[in-house]
Amino acid sequence: MKFFSLATALLVILYSCDGVSSNVLYETGPGCEYASFFGLKTEGENSDIIIKSSEGKMSQWITLPHNKDYQRIVCMSTSHISYIESLGESKRIIGVSGGQYVSSEYIQSGLSSGRIADIGYEGSLNYELLISIQPDLVLTYGIDGEDNQYIEKIKQFGINVISLGDYLENHPLGKLEYIKLFGKLLNKSEVADSIYNETKDRYIKLKEIVKDIRISNVLINAPWKEVWYIPGKKSYMNILIEDAGGKTLGSSDGSSYTKPYSIEEIFILSAKADVWINPNSISSMLELLSTNSLFSDIPPVRHKKVYNNIKLSTPGGGSQFWERGVVEPDIILKDLISIFHPELLSNYQQKYYLHLD
Repeated sequence: MKFFSLATALLVILYSCDGVSSNVLYETGPGCEYASFFGLKTEGENSDIIIKSSEGKMSQWITLPHNKDYQRIVCMSTSHISYIESLGESKRIIGVSGGQYVSSEYIQSGLSSGRIADIGYEGSLNYELLISIQPDLVLTYGIDGEDNQYIEKIKQFGINVISLGDYLENHPLGKLEYIKLFGKLLNKSEVADSIYNETKDRYIKLKEIVKDIRISNVLINAPWKEVWYIPGKKSYMNILIEDAGGKTLGSSDGSSYTKPYSIEEIFILSAKADVWINPNSISSMLELLSTNSLFSDIPPVRHKKVYNNIKLSTPGGGSQFWERGVVEPDIILKDLISIFHPELLSNYQQKYYLHLD
């Protein structure tokens, strides 16, 4: 289960700092406009789903067996739940990993009633429970190394497993494009294509309205264990920020690397900041200042322009920003535009962002 939001942030940091995966600017997959880790390969009237292997350096394409009727699905990543729900196929989900992190009302209702099982986490899966619910398919995410051992064990029970790399996609529309993959898997391609095209068009139109607007300087994140991590120019969050008419202070050019800074270095950079977003899990200005009194000198704090993407967080620590946001990049972009350039979207209420006051 990919824990949202803190654990997701840690996964992003891990894959941005190890020099292996995320700094490679992958080409888009066959038949895709933005996604890099899957493709739709068409030959004549036949179309196959292909995904990047989770083995080695994810350089091998694997063809998925999609001509099956997957009616009983286990989701080990909350983002996969959102793709399925968007296609109107929630009833196929019979199991999840880490139910307390899921924000979906349908899933929470199913967990409460016993209709949906919580099978635990990759390191301590309840294999007996997993076998007993008889899934047709387990959807998970691929991470190189020993953490993949549970996948092989599931396969030994004769259960189909598909490991997806949607969490590695840097472009917001690349994450959205996975709706096509799920459409193919669930025989809902027409619906999936419609959702993708309409959402993409809204995103692009929103991006156009800030094209000639003065760029806002954006401070992002907050210290974690005395280190302040800033995403690179090619990262998911930075692409959203730039498409919303912002510039991430300290972001590395031409890279998706997350760069570590000392708090002192960021204090110097922050003197230019117009707005501050995503300060970890902090939910109020009082809480923010209690972590470091020197934050009171940062311009966005003085001007009350601090926002966090935790507005729709769950009591268990989950976040709709990371769960539902994969199929709503246009709404996230609209939130950010309203924060950076409020004059363009008067009276707009952010869906995912909380204003800290």
